[in-house]
Amino acid sequence: MTTDHDDLLPLPLDRETQELLDPHHHRASVHLGDQFVVDPVQVLANVAMAMERLDLDISTPVSIEDDVATLEELAAVVDHFGKGATLIAHTLNTAARVMNARYPAELVHHPLPPDCDLRRLFHADVDERAQDVARAVFNRRLTEPADVRDTEVAVDLDGLNSQQQIEVFMAVFFLYGIKVGALQNRTGIR
Repeated sequence: MTTDHDDLLPLPLDRETQELLDPHHHRASVHLGDQFVVDPVQVLANVAMAMERLDLDISTPVSIEDDVATLEELAAVVDHFGKGATLIAHTLNTAARVMNARYPAELVHHPLPPDCDLRRLFHADVDERAQDVARAVFNRRLTEPADVRDTEVAVDLDGLNSQQQIEVFMAVFFLYGIKVGALQNRTGIR
């Protein structure tokens, strides 16, 4: 046995990189030197997991930044991968799947009213156009029997910059929380 080429052996991976490579871990990104590596599939999985958790316990505090995806991860998914429409379609379809499985259809399909304003309800810093798009795609998805495709969502996002697309995602996520809270109050499910 020789040790002439020990420099060719890979260095041990740090904890964050091991977590990113672990298919059972929720880590969606890691910094490797000056590079930022993101797993967009894990970002989508984290979205679904947080939405399911919120449905199971509406009083659970959920932070998009801490529990779903960091702003840096969202920016990578939207900017670098060009997957803003995919992220939003996934969020809409997950919302519909979770709500349709647990609540009466007539309540799920009832749209959120136009005065459902995240800026007023939560003092959210969301662009008016992004909020309007989020409410429109959310309400439309509630009435559709099939999943929405990212190409359909892309039409709604036309003309929105990356920041606004991230705001649409966040708004859809919060609209889902509002809707689940209303459904739970209406049905008595806790």
